[in-house]
Amino acid sequence: MNTHSHGPYLAYEERLARRIQSTLSRSLNRNLWKRILWRLGLAVLAFVLVGASLLESLRYLFPQVNEMPFVIFLTVTLLLCPIIVISVRHVLALLVDLQMTHVDLLVILGNVVAMRDQDTGEHNLRVAIMAVRLAEAAKVDPRLMSGLFMGAFLHDIGKVGIPDNILLKPSQLSHEERQEMQMHVIHGDDIVANSVWLQGAARVVRSHHEKFDGAGYPDGTKAEKIPIEARVFSIVDVFDALVSKRPYKEAMPLNQALDILQKERGRSFDPSFLDAFLSIAEKLYNQVIRSDIDQQKEMCAAIIERYSGQW
Repeated sequence: MNTHSHGPYLAYEERLARRIQSTLSRSLNRNLWKRILWRLGLAVLAFVLVGASLLESLRYLFPQVNEMPFVIFLTVTLLLCPIIVISVRHVLALLVDLQMTHVDLLVILGNVVAMRDQDTGEHNLRVAIMAVRLAEAAKVDPRLMSGLFMGAFLHDIGKVGIPDNILLKPSQLSHEERQEMQMHVIHGDDIVANSVWLQGAARVVRSHHEKFDGAGYPDGTKAEKIPIEARVFSIVDVFDALVSKRPYKEAMPLNQALDILQKERGRSFDPSFLDAFLSIAEKLYNQVIRSDIDQQKEMCAAIIERYSGQW
């Protein structure tokens, strides 16, 4: 590729990539953190003040308890238990809000890339839901779910670094153009790799075009050396592309799409994950592919709540 002809464009894309990375590093909602810390502070203050008052009342009413510190501790703890429970519930509710703030950011970034690629932002919602559903069916470690979920939204974020004349080319790409297009996984990895919050997502972003037989890119990784999150995601990504209507194609019937996936067993896809997918494919088709965007957002919210401890 002639870098001089695309110099201003690439400079713009590099600035855009840095801006996205900066946004991700500042993605925590500061006002929400202030509310969480404020609630925690109030809970601690209430515990101290109410506890001190109860302790003095006990000592005044029952002087003999001064010689039984364990009884004092147990009594005060039991009396303060409702306050502690209510405070914890408030903090947990705020943490869920914080997690949904993260998801909103993921949706926005995913939609930016989807719009530029003439794709639909609903694709990111659907593949995020289906990736988690497949991982659950395959008994994947729950600790990987948040990275898988985030990676699904951001899997093609590196396309912001691909020139329009390649990304939007209606005809077949040349060998050089195809190599440039494949660089989107490297660009995406560069964007998300420096974020601790997105380390799990980086494994999807970089490796979702690897193939089980080692014929994929960018690293030619094969079999179990491909990250689990990427092996799971690649199946639902292809499935959604096949059965969804796009501006340039009609939706493929479910059975035909499943036949195509079956032919890629052991080539593109991990056989064990493909088997797990086939066992739930019809259910995913009816519940996710045929759902509207509001239903998809509700399903995403349910996933966030289910794995709230990971965010």
